[in-house]
Amino acid sequence: MANNLSERVKTFLKKEEGYDVEFKRNLKGLSVDDLVAFANSPTGGTILVGVDESTDKDGKQVGEIVGCNIGDNEKLTILNKANDCHPSVDVEIHVENEGDTPFYRIEIPSGDHKPYSTFKGTYLIRGDGRNLPLNRGRLLNIFLEEQGETFINRFKKATEDLEGNIAELGSHIEATNEKIDMFEHNIVDLQDDLSVDIQEIIGNVHDLTNRTAYELDNIFESIKNTENLADETLNTSLDTFENVEKKISEMENDIQETKLVTNAILQHLGIEHPNITRSKEYIDSLVRTLYKNYKELIIKKLDSPTKQQVIEEYQNEMIKMLKYATKYKEEFIYENVKSAIEKMDFSDLDKLESKKE
Repeated sequence: MANNLSERVKTFLKKEEGYDVEFKRNLKGLSVDDLVAFANSPTGGTILVGVDESTDKDGKQVGEIVGCNIGDNEKLTILNKANDCHPSVDVEIHVENEGDTPFYRIEIPSGDHKPYSTFKGTYLIRGDGRNLPLNRGRLLNIFLEEQGETFINRFKKATEDLEGNIAELGSHIEATNEKIDMFEHNIVDLQDDLSVDIQEIIGNVHDLTNRTAYELDNIFESIKNTENLADETLNTSLDTFENVEKKISEMENDIQETKLVTNAILQHLGIEHPNITRSKEYIDSLVRTLYKNYKELIIKKLDSPTKQQVIEEYQNEMIKMLKYATKYKEEFIYENVKSAIEKMDFSDLDKLESKKE
């Protein structure tokens, strides 16, 4: 029955359950409480599934191998129980006594993320052969131990980094001081060079100032002369402009007087003004020229009109057109359109009368 056992298991089987080992007859006896208790313990522990408590011939409690089912389903059950812890508990699953009466050896190391609890929020720690609840003080101590160690490690790392940065900063400061010394030396040399250059520049500026003053005097003198010339030219231009305006005004008066005299002479002699004659001739010519075009339109418009109706309508159309297209007075337009129509031959409209009969 004990042919394929590890030395660790052989040791456990010779003693009773304690701080570091727990016996379970079958997998049903394995609980989340057992995993949490060992994970919260300083040294972790081992659970033997398929081992029952027994008594040897001397009356001492020992472990007795009874075996259990071995397979993927059983292994998955163990892993699920480990995942039900909060946070999850790391486990190592080994098969002991293969080929004879196999059973599981489950190793639970002391957890790195203490404290651990069940999914119901129960905190436990391994005692002597049993699981003990963690009281508030013990739970706080575990938390401080875990976080304290983490803090110390981080502080050490930060201190080491800071020391390295300080050393590097010291090197930079030393190099910077050397550059400052060199810069100060260069500044002294530069000041000497600049002093010479500045004196030379001052001399050049002085000469330039004198030359500029001389040139400005010449410019101002030229401007003064130019202003005098401009005043003379402006006065001359104003006189000329006034003379031109005066002459234009005189010419306009002469033209107006000439018009009045001409009109008076023409009126006295009974002679029509040439402009009036041309306007009358224009109206007469326009009335005669447009007759053919307007005649057909008027006949269609009036629907079987008489000769006289066509003539009257044509006269009205001519008067309206000339009012719109010319600047002649209305009375002048009326008289000359009527005169032009009276002189026209409308015999072509006689057929309208014959149709009526």
